[in-house]
Order: sequence, then C-alpha cells, then structure tokens
Amino acid sequence: MKYLLLQTPAQLGDQLRSLRKSRGLTQAGLGTLVGLDQTRIAKIERQPGLVSVGQLMKLLAALRVRVLLEPLQEPAAVAETDSSEW
Repeated sequence: MKYLLLQTPAQLGDQLRSLRKSRGLTQAGLGTLVGLDQTRIAKIERQPGLVSVGQLMKLLAALRVRVLLEPLQEPAAVAETDSSEW
C-alpha cells in the first residue's frame, strides 16, 4: 500500500487527477459519480484549495482512497502551545 504525503493544495490537485486517470475516469465520469458537472471537477483539479470538505470526501470515496491523519512529532515548545490559538 502506497501512502502519499500532501503538503500543498497543488499536490492535492495533481493527485486527484492522477487517481482519476488511473481509475479510467474522465472528468465527466467522475462528476457523474459524485453529482458534479465536468467543469466543477476540472476546477477542483486546477484549484483544489477551493473544494469543500464534503465534495473532497465524495471525490475520495469515488476514487477509492481515504484520508489518514497522523500526528507529527513536534518539539516540546510547540506541543505545549494552547490549541485554542490555532
């Protein structure tokens, strides 16, 4: 199983496109699976920073992938910061 570390919205767009193509889906085909039109899929692939969490989760489910949240090992000074400041 291959894990991908995504750190920027641009990387997300590239991966969504790659996953879609590896599944043999066109933008229109993926859109049909998730209830979006082809132009919205194209926009998400170009500007993934604008996708809603709900739409992203639908896309990932249709592409048969999941999100894994894993805590980073942080320095003690950062770990002690009050999370309400985030």
